Amino acid sequence: MLLIYTHTITERFRYVLDIVFDTIIRTQFSLTTDREEFQKSSDPKLAYTKSQEGFDLFIRADDLLFEETIRKASPMAEKTYVDFPKFFKSSDKDLLGYDLFAMVFYFSVRYEEYLPSEKDEHQRFKAENSLAYQYGCLQIPFLNLAIQQFGVELKQRFPELKFEERPFNFLSTIDIDNAFAYAHKGIKRNIGGMAKDLLSLKLKDVVRRLGSNLNERKDPYNTFEYIHSLSKETQTALQYFVLIGDYSRYDKNPDYRNEGFRKLLKSLATNYSIGLHPSYESYSQPEKIGMEKKRLEEIIGRKVTSARCHFLRVNLPETYRVFIKNGITDDYTMIYASQAGFRTGLCVPYKWFDLKKNCRTDLTLHTSVIMEGTLRDYNKLSADEAKDTSLALLEEVKKQRGQFVSIFHNDSFVPEQADWINVYKELLKNSNSFHKTHNS
Repeated sequence: MLLIYTHTITERFRYVLDIVFDTIIRTQFSLTTDREEFQKSSDPKLAYTKSQEGFDLFIRADDLLFEETIRKASPMAEKTYVDFPKFFKSSDKDLLGYDLFAMVFYFSVRYEEYLPSEKDEHQRFKAENSLAYQYGCLQIPFLNLAIQQFGVELKQRFPELKFEERPFNFLSTIDIDNAFAYAHKGIKRNIGGMAKDLLSLKLKDVVRRLGSNLNERKDPYNTFEYIHSLSKETQTALQYFVLIGDYSRYDKNPDYRNEGFRKLLKSLATNYSIGLHPSYESYSQPEKIGMEKKRLEEIIGRKVTSARCHFLRVNLPETYRVFIKNGITDDYTMIYASQAGFRTGLCVPYKWFDLKKNCRTDLTLHTSVIMEGTLRDYNKLSADEAKDTSLALLEEVKKQRGQFVSIFHNDSFVPEQADWINVYKELLKNSNSFHKTHNS
């Protein structure tokens, strides 16, 4: 067991130690503020405090983990670096040359998203404003990498320490923003859509609309059986997130009372995990989250405990506080709309820390890594380029034995998106090959 000394034990420091030692390195540790006890101990030991005097193995502590307020200034690192940028650099000749614990805290709690910054058109924190993007490490799980390197340093000094290896896992998530292209949308919406199609001479769409309303299985967005076949073929874990809010400009699923929509959701829930996709409007009206959750639970007949915000509109800390209040235990929103990669710097599930209340919560954050809409619509990548990007990110997660969470939408599995379906297939195939190799 590793004994850690610090001059003051704070909620921030306890939180970071849980991430570093419990979640990633997976080794036992104990914490003390008793310097005499620390000095007498024969256990492997590490000091985290302001002065190195009297300590053999030492990390110089920045003040960040001993503060209760939110700083206005952002940390800096050298733009040229090996592996990853080192924030909170130390002037002392300590173990790492930077404060790993402060860096892990700053990025994992999304500290920078609490600071004033320019938002995009949907009031989201912009990927391009993030330090990870600016320092060129957004597509690396750099906190995992930093912690693993720290683990190697500890192991070299204390070979008796035992580290437990994490299992890699892949989770395919499907957002249902539009369960159907035409079916179950109601007479008013279908008449309006058909009129637009006729005026635009989109006769093929008119035929599709009529056919879909006569037989929902012919609706082009009803791709669920195909998605399920791919999941079963590769034995990939699959989870759905359902948009069930009232109709608005960006919330366009059928009405939650529609029998065809309800039938679909009940069918999906018999074999797959179902999470909530809180509506676009719930960002500014968070009371809708509880209402939408109850709707979904009533339809599928079970508790809903996971969520990913529609349009990835998360407002820290308010959105997550509402999640906790309404029984959401797992969130999958932590990914940027405009850039793939690791928004939190981590590729493992971990608990959310409420920075304004200065406390750890029981809400688990799952960093999603890629979304087809990001690569296709924001980055304008070809399917081949998207495949290369996705597989490179997958390899980064495999190296760290983390969790790779992909986001696709059911309307991306139509025949016209064949190239992008192949991107999805490659991800599943490469994930499955890893499991076969390491489980054989």
